[in-house]
Amino acid sequence: MAAERLRRGSRLGKYLLERKLGRGSFAEVWRARDTVENRLVALKVALSEVVEEVGRRAIEHEARMVARLDHPNVVAIRNADWIDGRFVMASDLAERSLAHYPGARRSPRIALEVIRQAAAGLAHAHSRRILHRDIKPENILIFADGRAALCDFGVSRFAREPTRTYTEAGTLGYIAPEQAYGRPRLASDVFSLGLIAYELLAGELPTWPFTWPLPAFERFSERVPEPLHPVIRKAAAFDPRHRYPDAVAFSEALERALARVREEEAAGRRSARRRRARPLPVPSPLAVQAELFRRRFGRSLDLRYACYRCEGPIAEAMEFCPWCGASGHSFREVTTYPLVCPECERGVRPEWRYCPWCYAGRFESNGKSPPPDRRAVRRCPRRACEGELRPFMRYCPMCKAKPRQPWSHPDLPERCPRCRGPVSRAFWRFCPWCGRREPHAGTFVRPVRS
Repeated sequence: MAAERLRRGSRLGKYLLERKLGRGSFAEVWRARDTVENRLVALKVALSEVVEEVGRRAIEHEARMVARLDHPNVVAIRNADWIDGRFVMASDLAERSLAHYPGARRSPRIALEVIRQAAAGLAHAHSRRILHRDIKPENILIFADGRAALCDFGVSRFAREPTRTYTEAGTLGYIAPEQAYGRPRLASDVFSLGLIAYELLAGELPTWPFTWPLPAFERFSERVPEPLHPVIRKAAAFDPRHRYPDAVAFSEALERALARVREEEAAGRRSARRRRARPLPVPSPLAVQAELFRRRFGRSLDLRYACYRCEGPIAEAMEFCPWCGASGHSFREVTTYPLVCPECERGVRPEWRYCPWCYAGRFESNGKSPPPDRRAVRRCPRRACEGELRPFMRYCPMCKAKPRQPWSHPDLPERCPRCRGPVSRAFWRFCPWCGRREPHAGTFVRPVRS
């Protein structure tokens, strides 16, 4: 049976294939369950054409090389074996890759922490003279505990993928200039990681001729502390002679710069405490109105968070900021729930099967009936479902059913004419449930009383 014919539910030795995660230049990647240890793993099944091209000995050599890496920021191979004529490598199952991690693009602090960890893992490999050759966001994995780790070490030197453009190895867009001409070196990996760092922090991937200042430098300089500017600039230098020679030097420089940033922030806090209080700037009318609303209704509406754009009070259940209309808020670092949905980054409970805030989030159930939810105010509209709904949930956490009646709240007397959600005409400028803008006073209609 050819590797391409693998299907969900197939077995490879002790591994039960549950879902295909993707197909790369070297292998198909599956989410699989180790039926002996009863845990989920990421299973890479080498493509038959790669095996035929490079041979069994070369593939086994690459697996042995990667097995020498032992670092928390390098995805470890838990098992490598030939099963039913296929070369299979099992590793820990990550939550997502950096390419699908919006938190790193929203928060400079999260982005710098991901780059710091990736640089540490790459430095570990470079200290053993192992060259990655294909550093890109898809090869930086993010685990449930927030740990970042590099994957696909060693395989890229003989990998090919028809939908992307490769040189000897590497993906155009992140590949170093000298590597594009077939002369990769350790500094080539540093260049790729430097481009990823700049893309995360500036919001734009630099392109040829890579001259400083790079595109979107104004946004980069606003979001990144000054001590880090020369470090990232040197890592992404076009000429390898002006670049860090390897990730060991890059990681050390990055750690020194981050330590300096922490020292400056601590010194700033100490000096701020010693300074005599200065007159505060006059707040804007919007800020005054938002603070007044928070004091009146903050507890009843659970307005314990602040919008990342205008810092107005918001609730975790809100899709849009009612003050400035911003969306895409991440509650990963601040939620009071025990778990976080990987799609919308809102809090969830462990017994929920689906995310009640977004339609995409889906989780594994332990098969047990959920305990009573003390904060629930409604039952699921489906008779056969035992789900309970907290205020403003968009879906049932047990079956994804939508609430039949729009939500109401005693402190929000009006309704949005688009989504019928509860709103405050006297305070809000946007509907927090659908994002509708209120251009004039009086556009929100009062609810029809029965």
